[in-house]
This record gives sequence, structure tokens and C-alpha cells, in this order.
Amino acid sequence: MQIAKDLTDLIGKTPMLALDRLYAGYKAKVYAKLELFNPMSIKDRPVFSMVKEAVKIGKISSSIEVVEASSGNTAIALAMLGVIMKFPVRIFISEEVTRERRQVLASFGARIVLTPAIEHTRGARERAISYCRSNPNTTFFLNQHGNQHNSLAHQQTTAPEIWEQLDGNIDVAVMALGTCGTFDGISSYLKSRKETIEIIGVEPAGSPLYSGGNQGKHKIDGMGPGFVSDLYKKAKVKPDKIMKIEDDEAFEWTRRVAIKEGLLVGLTSGALAWAAHQFARRAEYKGKTIVIIFCDTGERYLSVKDLFPMGDTTIIS
Repeated sequence: MQIAKDLTDLIGKTPMLALDRLYAGYKAKVYAKLELFNPMSIKDRPVFSMVKEAVKIGKISSSIEVVEASSGNTAIALAMLGVIMKFPVRIFISEEVTRERRQVLASFGARIVLTPAIEHTRGARERAISYCRSNPNTTFFLNQHGNQHNSLAHQQTTAPEIWEQLDGNIDVAVMALGTCGTFDGISSYLKSRKETIEIIGVEPAGSPLYSGGNQGKHKIDGMGPGFVSDLYKKAKVKPDKIMKIEDDEAFEWTRRVAIKEGLLVGLTSGALAWAAHQFARRAEYKGKTIVIIFCDTGERYLSVKDLFPMGDTTIIS
């Protein structure tokens, strides 16, 4: 039996799940890459990659505060690595994020700076950059939205795992548009192996910047940061189609995953499940294979109003 030296040894090599209960009777076959089986979430891969590169070139040390703007999972992965690799962490994060994520960050000892909810991650990022500019000698901005090692982590690990697990039998890949590291890394690898794979991006209908709209309000943490990321702008592969999802649809499909598959996932995962549904039910997709990403656990979203029902409770006195 292999024994891990620390949690970084457990990043990656996540399983693939056939969603036969959720999509029973559908034309296409849908699979989910279970990135919630990483120690924290899908963001463990890129954050570890970015941190290792920064350590190698001398940008991170025990005396340098690593700063990032995040809607949750990148922040948590960075805070975890700060504990393991012994560097301080400061997170700029929207005040609308769930209590659970704030508590996880606090448990790891990260410094938390809450920013106005209306600004989404865009405002948090602007404030993080300003803080680093004011403290150039004691800080390092990780820059997940523009750091190429975000994309490379998925190109070098996540995408090859998906390809191998499905034996290259992939017709459609559905991914969220957030930092776009996952999107860029996976889509570029898959397209290089099979040019005909259809790449689908998903973003909130309430703030559809990637499809040319304006910033607005939405409740789907993990996508729709309020700006178009540098990683997306530089990506060689762009979506064949961008799906815009309403908040209530993301809520509904997050619940469906729990009820049908017995798996508690976050809102981005629910949104991707909804998008897969839009294609898998169509006659022209009969016999095709669709892959989506389940990014993180739904346990970080339990306090989201109206997301998960309490159900019937019996009190025995």
C-alpha cells in the first residue's frame, strides 16, 4: 500500500463516473470526472502547479505572503498548500461566498479580505493587485486568471486522465468558464488528440461576459468572475458553443445530482450537468459520449439559501 507523504501526493488521478441514473433513457452517454475527489477540489491541480513554479524561481518563501483573488476553491487549495509548504496566504474574496468556505480558509490560517458582492471576483482581483503593488517586497500575486501554469496543470494531468479513462471515446466536453484554466488546458489537449470533439463552455446567464454580454448578478460560484480572463483571451481553442444557465437551473440540477446519483456537488457541477442534459437528450447525439467535470463537494454550499432542502425531520422526545 502506498503511503502519501502529504496531501500533495493525493492530487490528481481522480475517478470517472458514468451518470447512468441521472441520464437514464437519454440518447447520449454522460460521464463525470470526479475532481471533488482531490484533497480539496479541482483547483488543487493548478494551484500546486503555480506554487511549485513560483517556488522554483524564488518568488515564494516563508517570508513572502502569497496573495490571490478567488470565489472559493482556488483560495482553499492555496491555503492548504500554505500549511504544507509553510508560506503565509492572503485571500481577497467576495462577501457573498458561503460561510463554509470562509470557515475552511480560516481553519487553514489564511488572512481573509472580504470585498463587495456586486463586484464578484473582478473586484476582489483588482483589490488584490492593488494590495500587492503597495507591498511589492513582501507579497506575490499568484494570478490564477492569467498564470499559464493554471492551464498547463490541466493540459498535463486532467486531460490525459480523461482521455485514458474514456479510451479516447469522447464526442463532447462541457466545461465552466471561470478562470478558464480548466477550459484552456483540457480543450487544447482534447482537440490535439481528436479535432472533432465539440467543446462547450458554460457561464451564468446573469453575467454572460464570455458570450459578449455585460457583468451582472448571479449565484453560481466558480464561473462568471465578472470579466474575461487573460487565459481565455490567449487560449488557442475557443468554445464551439457557449451555454448560458439561469441560477434556478443550476440549483435544480445540483439537487438532481444528489437525488439521482447520491453525490453532493457544488453549483458549477450542477450547471455542467444541466448543459450536458441539453445535448444528451437530442436525437442527433444518440450513441455519443459527453464528459463533464464535477469540480467540488456540495458540502461547501449547504448554507446557500434554497439550494438543498431540509426534508422531513422527526423529533423524538
